[in-house]
Amino acid sequence: MYILIDNKSGVPIYDQIYSQIKSQIMSGSLKEDDMLPSIHGIAKDLRISFITTKRAY
Repeated sequence: MYILIDNKSGVPIYDQIYSQIKSQIMSGSLKEDDMLPSIHGIAKDLRISFITTKRAY
Protein backbone atom coordinates (compact mmCIF):
# COMPACT_ATOMS: atom_id res chain seq x y z
CA MET A 1 0.00 0.00 0.00
CA TYR A 2 1.30 3.42 -0.95
CA ILE A 3 0.51 6.48 1.18
CA LEU A 4 1.90 9.94 0.50
CA ILE A 5 1.76 12.62 3.20
CA ASP A 6 1.89 16.31 2.32
CA ASN A 7 3.02 18.29 5.36
CA LYS A 8 2.35 21.61 3.62
CA SER A 9 -1.28 20.73 3.00
CA GLY A 10 -3.90 22.23 5.27
CA VAL A 11 -5.47 18.77 5.63
CA PRO A 12 -4.61 16.90 8.87
CA ILE A 13 -2.29 13.92 8.43
CA TYR A 14 -4.81 11.43 9.82
CA ASP A 15 -7.36 12.64 7.27
CA GLN A 16 -4.83 12.27 4.45
CA ILE A 17 -4.17 8.66 5.49
CA TYR A 18 -7.89 7.91 5.79
CA SER A 19 -8.69 9.46 2.41
CA GLN A 20 -5.91 7.61 0.62
CA ILE A 21 -6.87 4.24 2.09
CA LYS A 22 -10.51 4.89 1.21
CA SER A 23 -9.65 5.87 -2.38
CA GLN A 24 -7.50 2.74 -2.80
CA ILE A 25 -10.44 0.62 -1.67
CA MET A 26 -12.84 2.43 -4.00
CA SER A 27 -10.48 2.13 -6.98
CA GLY A 28 -9.98 -1.58 -6.39
CA SER A 29 -6.25 -1.49 -5.70
CA LEU A 30 -7.04 -2.76 -2.19
CA LYS A 31 -9.13 -5.91 -2.36
CA GLU A 32 -11.53 -7.31 0.22
CA ASP A 33 -9.09 -9.83 1.70
CA ASP A 34 -5.99 -7.59 1.58
CA MET A 35 -4.51 -6.85 4.96
CA LEU A 36 -3.75 -3.29 5.95
CA PRO A 37 -0.33 -2.60 7.43
CA SER A 38 -0.19 -2.39 11.19
CA ILE A 39 -0.72 0.95 12.92
CA HIS A 40 2.85 0.82 14.23
CA GLY A 41 4.19 -0.09 10.79
CA ILE A 42 2.58 2.88 9.05
CA ALA A 43 3.65 5.24 11.85
CA LYS A 44 7.23 4.04 11.52
CA ASP A 45 7.27 4.14 7.70
CA LEU A 46 5.77 7.62 7.52
CA ARG A 47 7.67 8.85 10.59
CA ILE A 48 4.54 10.11 12.28
CA SER A 49 2.94 9.56 15.65
CA PHE A 50 1.29 6.26 16.50
CA ILE A 51 -1.71 8.26 17.77
CA THR A 52 -2.13 9.99 14.41
CA THR A 53 -2.16 6.66 12.62
CA LYS A 54 -4.58 5.20 15.17
CA ARG A 55 -6.97 8.11 14.55
CA ALA A 56 -6.85 7.46 10.79
CA TYR A 57 -7.62 3.76 11.21
